[in-house]
Amino acid sequence: MLDFAIGFLARGAVMLPTILLMTVGVWLAMKKLGYLRLDHPFNASDMRTWPLSYAAIEATVFGLVFAALAAAFGDSEFSIAIAAGTAALAATGGVPALTSFLRK
Repeated sequence: MLDFAIGFLARGAVMLPTILLMTVGVWLAMKKLGYLRLDHPFNASDMRTWPLSYAAIEATVFGLVFAALAAAFGDSEFSIAIAAGTAALAATGGVPALTSFLRK
């Protein structure tokens, strides 16, 4: 259990700031280039309508799930691919579902 905690904290401490900085940078670049449609109503399935706070939450969920699964499964190529895919599914599937549930 201690190995998992240390692995999770080590991966999370490196990955979360990196993922969040990239998310904010890409979001700001897309806004500057005019690709975002922030004047349209929020739609969880259309990334162009996401406010920065929602994109940051999505990136945080991805980073935390990925760090947890990578710490649990180890560092093989296969396990990292599984962890990344599962984290992407959790972030892109779970966060919009939770958002729609909370908005009701």
